[in-house]
Amino acid sequence: MKNLVCLITLFFTICTFGQEEKESLLLTFDDSWRKEILPMPLSFAPQIPLKGVEEVRFSKGWAQKDSDTFWTYAFVWNVNLNEMLTTKTLELYMQYYFDGLMGVVNKDKSKTVPKTIALFLKEDDTKETAHFIGKIQLYDAFHTKDMTTLNCSVRQVYCAEKQKSFVLFHFSPQEFAHATWDELYTVALKEKPCKL
Repeated sequence: MKNLVCLITLFFTICTFGQEEKESLLLTFDDSWRKEILPMPLSFAPQIPLKGVEEVRFSKGWAQKDSDTFWTYAFVWNVNLNEMLTTKTLELYMQYYFDGLMGVVNKDKSKTVPKTIALFLKEDDTKETAHFIGKIQLYDAFHTKDMTTLNCSVRQVYCAEKQKSFVLFHFSPQEFAHATWDELYTVALKEKPCKL
């Protein structure tokens, strides 16, 4: 019976992701970037109270410690967020996100994963867009098994007619002036996302 439940769950997951793969291509990106699509609320961060999808793009060197693009990736949330983010909310969401993700990835169950620290500043905003920059200190359960710091840029586009938002995140341990960010910013929202 347990195996049957697992098989049914797997079948529905494959069907769901298959449909999202076709319907949710919101980002422009180079073919060398690996992609994933996740339903929201996220299974590893259910405290983030948003519904929709997350599209992720990983740089070719994302998992290579010696690469300039190590830990360099982007994702966008296409979610039912009908208000502009604040720095406080964004910091809280990133803490939930990375604490949950690293807790799931961590294989050493005797280790207590250190809590994520996220700090953001709002660069500019209008009624329909906002831009934040920040730093996130987190435990890297994927690769180094140590603390690391990611620089982060976040852009929210609010679609008033549809009462939803696109929130685009770019991450890299490289400083913002590094050439890696030029490549990272090629992962962008398609034009006129509110019309999609």
